[in-house]
Amino acid sequence: MKIPTLKKILREDIPDAPNWVTGLIGPVNTFMEYVYQALNKNISNYDNLLCQIKEFNYPTPSTYPIMGNVEFLSALKVKATGLILLQIYEKGTYTPPTSAVYIPWVENNGAIVIYPITGLVASKVYIVRLQLT
Repeated sequence: MKIPTLKKILREDIPDAPNWVTGLIGPVNTFMEYVYQALNKNISNYDNLLCQIKEFNYPTPSTYPIMGNVEFLSALKVKATGLILLQIYEKGTYTPPTSAVYIPWVENNGAIVIYPITGLVASKVYIVRLQLT
């Protein structure tokens, strides 16, 4: 469904309205402009949704997949319900992993605990970008 062409309310459109309507036209037009812009493919996750974007280095030791957990604090005002992998790549070569990546995680008293990420290669450093929702 396409959104309709933006239309402003003009005072001339409602000549019989009481004078106090003039004070409403500006805020209503401003609101309609923002809604129109948002619905015209201008909504971003970070600015408009309850989420947190987290990016960090993820070095895999030679003992991978045996390794420690990664923890960070949730900045959400509610308990996290999902963790989405946005991007992961090897830091030095900018190449993605060649196998499926899985990120097991839990929230523990406001801290996000990420268990060893599967699908990577030992002795490499990865850049991981996640979205916490």
